[in-house]
Amino acid sequence: MPPDRVPIRQAASILVVDDRPELQVLIGRRRRSSGFVPGMVVFPGGAVDDGDRSAKARQVVPSASAPGLSPAEAAAFLHAGLRETFEEVGLWVGGGIPCRSEDFPHAGWWITPTGAPRRYDTRFFLARYRGGEVVPDRLEITDAWWGRPLEILDEIASGSLNAISPTIRFLERLARYSSADAVLAAAERNHTDTNRAGWVGF
Repeated sequence: MPPDRVPIRQAASILVVDDRPELQVLIGRRRRSSGFVPGMVVFPGGAVDDGDRSAKARQVVPSASAPGLSPAEAAAFLHAGLRETFEEVGLWVGGGIPCRSEDFPHAGWWITPTGAPRRYDTRFFLARYRGGEVVPDRLEITDAWWGRPLEILDEIASGSLNAISPTIRFLERLARYSSADAVLAAAERNHTDTNRAGWVGF
């Protein structure tokens, strides 16, 4: 298929943050044989599917907020991100059901550029760690761990880890903050940003 004809799928990703005691973020490495960004480090997430728009999903995530999306459509993205995080690394970070949308500020928006074999229209949300053991599924994510954003960036710069530009941009922003409270508060303040893709909202 010509690069400009590759369909763009909707997707969501969750930046799970925790104070350990300094700010750390959950990062994972994609399977090296994956058809999309193989072997690269990413935040948990994946494609929005029909189930994320079902009545059952709306009971879990009744609404959410993201620039340019209705509350119902934003809820489908957030549900996908929470579901994929649970599937990929074994953590449910949604808290109680129904989830409180204010606990998951929209953190940014990115669309895979033309030329990639797969393209995604991805919304990113922030979430606090709520406990539990990180267990990668070994299908999508082969390794997962907590890391200080600046140290992860240093490993990317040295070549010991590989990452695509959105991951790097989010890590650079996270490195500005010392606590989960500070990151979440910044995302809430900047939540009203634009209807264009390619930005980080904190």
